[in-house]
Amino acid sequence: MNCIIVDDEELAHNVIEEYISRIPFLNLVKNCYDIQETIQVLQNNSVDLIFLDINLPNITGIEFLKSFNKLPNVIITTAYDDCAVMGFEMDVIDYLLKPFSFERFLKAVYKSYNLQNNTKILQEKSNQNLFNDSFIFVRSNNEDVKLNLSEIIRINALKDYIIIFTETRKLIIHQTMKSISEKIDSENFIRVHNSHIISLRHLQSVGKNTIMIGNERIPVSEKYKAYLSKTIEKYK
Repeated sequence: MNCIIVDDEELAHNVIEEYISRIPFLNLVKNCYDIQETIQVLQNNSVDLIFLDINLPNITGIEFLKSFNKLPNVIITTAYDDCAVMGFEMDVIDYLLKPFSFERFLKAVYKSYNLQNNTKILQEKSNQNLFNDSFIFVRSNNEDVKLNLSEIIRINALKDYIIIFTETRKLIIHQTMKSISEKIDSENFIRVHNSHIISLRHLQSVGKNTIMIGNERIPVSEKYKAYLSKTIEKYK
């Protein structure tokens, strides 16, 4: 999800930017410091989510919301609690009072993620593009190999290469984790470590700092632990 931060305080940008860096599916497009800059960014970029402060110079966040009929999802981030009702009346996703914790931030982000993801699933189903029928081609041993996404158990980074593990084979590919993540963009895959992406459908168990998948124990880094826990909670 592409997102932007709209706030006139540098400290707020630093906090939110650090939180964003800990959520694998968020991509920070731009830091904006006023509404004029925000409008320019929205005109020139694809944005899915706005972290919006209320107390801004010239035009407040609430005035901005009132002025536009169609905006990306909005999460208000503010030190003032007197506009919460007004914000929700304008269909903001959530209202975060500063200072807020990462866990509270993550909860708000998931509201937006789930809303967007549910819409995406409905679109995929209407196009009969179900996960079981999805596939990609990867270059391995000088061949373009067709790989069904449902086959993938996990992906491991190894310097300039990645290793894709399935139940029947292991493919070594000259590719980055970032590029393969974009190819397999699906709710069925989750990054648990800088070096590991795993398929939720093949996940066997979750421990304190590791997971078991495909009869292998994989480390979970502190950076992705909260995101993994939140994902597992959806299935309990």
